[in-house]
Amino acid sequence: MNQPVVVVGGGPVGLTAALCLARRDIPVTVFEAGPETVASDWRGSTIHPPTMDILAALGLAQAVLAAAVHVERVQYRDVELATVATFDYRALAGLTRFPIRLQFEQYKLLRLLRRAAAESPLIQVRYGTGVTAVRAGSGEVVLDADGPRGVERIVTRWLVGGDGSHSLVRVQAGLGFAGTTYHSPSVVAATDVDLASLVEDLAPVSYWTGPTGRLSLIRTPDVWRIALTVPPSADGYGDVDHPHPLLIELLGRLVDGHASAIPLKQHQAYLSHQRVASAFRSGRVLLAGDAAHITATTGGMGLNSGIHDAWALAGALADAESGGDEAALDGYATRRRQIAERIVQPATTDNRTGADIRSDAARRARLDDLRATFADPVRRAVFARRAAMLDAVDGGLVDCASAGQGGSR
Repeated sequence: MNQPVVVVGGGPVGLTAALCLARRDIPVTVFEAGPETVASDWRGSTIHPPTMDILAALGLAQAVLAAAVHVERVQYRDVELATVATFDYRALAGLTRFPIRLQFEQYKLLRLLRRAAAESPLIQVRYGTGVTAVRAGSGEVVLDADGPRGVERIVTRWLVGGDGSHSLVRVQAGLGFAGTTYHSPSVVAATDVDLASLVEDLAPVSYWTGPTGRLSLIRTPDVWRIALTVPPSADGYGDVDHPHPLLIELLGRLVDGHASAIPLKQHQAYLSHQRVASAFRSGRVLLAGDAAHITATTGGMGLNSGIHDAWALAGALADAESGGDEAALDGYATRRRQIAERIVQPATTDNRTGADIRSDAARRARLDDLRATFADPVRRAVFARRAAMLDAVDGGLVDCASAGQGGSR
C-alpha cells in the first residue's frame, strides 16, 4: 500500500495533523493501535487561546465553547495564608480572538476530532492497527503494521510520529529523548462534589501553595480535578477508596475537615518529565506532540503545545508536497523544538517549582509578587501572553488556517 502521508497515532495530535493535511487536499492514513471508542477518562482538560484558533479553523470551536467551562479568572492561593492573587483573562482582550481559558476534557476533544476525521474522504483511520517497525530511506519510509487485516507493509513518502512519549517512530528513527524527571510524583483525583460550594470564592482554576507543596483545583464540565505533589513512596499512593493521606489533609484544610466525605471517581499517581527529542525531523520522518517533547502538567500546556506542533507540521508538510521545497519542514523542526525548549518547558518548570515552594516566607513573597504583577499593566501583559501560550505559537498556525476547505464533505 502506497500512501503520500502516514500518521502514527490517532490521538489529538495525530488527528489535528491529518485534518490539516486534508484541508490542503492531501490524503492521509492514520494508524491507531487502540480502539475506535474513546474512554471517558480525566486527563488533560485545558484549552488555551491559540488552540481555539486551530479548532475554529477545523470547524470545532463552537462545539467546544458550548460545552466547556469558561475560565475568566485564575487564582493563586495558599492553604494557610489569606493572600489571594487573581489573574483576570480580560488582560488578553485585543491580543487574541479567544481571550479566555477553557476547561474541556481531552476525551471529549478527541471524540470531536475523530468524528471530523471520519467525515473527511481524504482521511482513513485504521483503528486497532499498530505500527511495529519503521525503515526510512532517502525517498520513502517503509512501515510494518499489524491489525485486523494481518501484517502489512506500507510505503509512504512522509511519516508523522504522533504516537506519544514512548514513540516507536522516534526510537526507530534513532532520535534521542534527553531530559529530566521530577523526583516527587503527582497524585491526581476527581470528584463530582462541587468544591466551589465548599471553598469560599473558589475560581474554576486555582493553584495553591502550602507547607507540603502544590495543590491545584480545576473545574471541568464533568468533575473537579485535584492534583498535588506527594513524597515518593515504595508502598503506593492510594486509590479512590483509600486516598493518599496528604490529599485528605490538604482538602481538609479547605473544607473544614470534611474531606473524607468527598467521594472520588479517580485517583492515580504519575511522574512529570521535561524531555525534548534530539530533533523533530529525521529525513522523511517528523515528530509532533509527546513523541517530540513532554512537559510538566501544571498550567495545562502539554496537550496544547502538541496540537500546535501538529498544525504547524502539517502546514509545512503540505507546502513541501505542493512545491517540492523541503525547507519548510526544516523550519518546522527548528522552530517548534526551540519553542519547546525556550518557551514551553521554562514556563511549565516555573509553574511547577513555583507552586512547590514550602517555606512560609517564600510563599508569601510569591503571592505578593503575583499581586504586584497583576496590578501592573506591563507586567500583566507579559504574564498573560505566557500563561495563554500566545508566545508559544508561530506562523505555521496561519498557514493551515488560511488554507482551503479540501477534504470535507
